[in-house]
Amino acid sequence: MNEAIQTEQMPGVVRTLRFILIVQLAFGLFGAAIMTPVFLAAFSDPRLFALLLQTVVVVVLMGWLVARWSSRRKWVRWFAIAFEVVVVGSNLILAVVDREFDGMTLVYPATLLPLAIVIGLLTPTAARWFDR
Repeated sequence: MNEAIQTEQMPGVVRTLRFILIVQLAFGLFGAAIMTPVFLAAFSDPRLFALLLQTVVVVVLMGWLVARWSSRRKWVRWFAIAFEVVVVGSNLILAVVDREFDGMTLVYPATLLPLAIVIGLLTPTAARWFDR
């Protein structure tokens, strides 16, 4: 009558990717917490408000993605891949526009963490996990 339901354990690769995403989220929350007082003090400039809004939107999307991670849906995997590609691309584009792009730009956490998530989500193990 009381039968135990067997659930599949999350593979190590997918669990590691979720941890990296949580680390990214923590960095984003920390950055938003530091930037908010500065931008609110200069609230009269709408460009600064747009920068803060972009940071908040990215953090909210990351939090939503972490919350949906265990659903195992295919669209969660593909959304995460697309989201992280946009994050990597925007970081590299900003580095080029700000004339700060050099060899070290490629080893910054803002570049490596999303890139690791994209590569990890493209593995067959992740594809099998997100199969619903």
